[in-house]
Amino acid sequence: MGIAGVGLALALVALGQGLKVYPGAKKYTPPDTEQMREAAKAMPPGMQSTIYITDDGYEKVVAFYRAVGKEYAVPGMRKGTKLPSGQELQQAYFIFDGAANLGVSKNWAKVQRPHIGWVELKSGEPEYKDVRDGTAIVLVEKK
Repeated sequence: MGIAGVGLALALVALGQGLKVYPGAKKYTPPDTEQMREAAKAMPPGMQSTIYITDDGYEKVVAFYRAVGKEYAVPGMRKGTKLPSGQELQQAYFIFDGAANLGVSKNWAKVQRPHIGWVELKSGEPEYKDVRDGTAIVLVEKK
């Protein structure tokens, strides 16, 4: 087995023990706001998500997760969505447990650039808060 194969094998073992965090990514702690508390209550029982942010480029982070998971195309998700700043929102999803979709998966991740801390609706229009020029990794586990 070559060096790349050993790295992939180690990554898969790490996934069996919990989701693999992108090397060097820092944990993001969302602010304690009413919107964030409501969002936490809306999560299904047993579901836990942890957010990490890295300065590394979107494609580099996506390549890392492609090596350890199966990329999943969310039905109906539009590509090329632009934020009010004009920046394109990039998103990719990865399933790590072989499930058919995110709804039944117990281990999956979302990679997104830029990071958006939360969204508020004002007169029916999304208002993006805590937007950072970094790549966010949302790791989701269901117990």
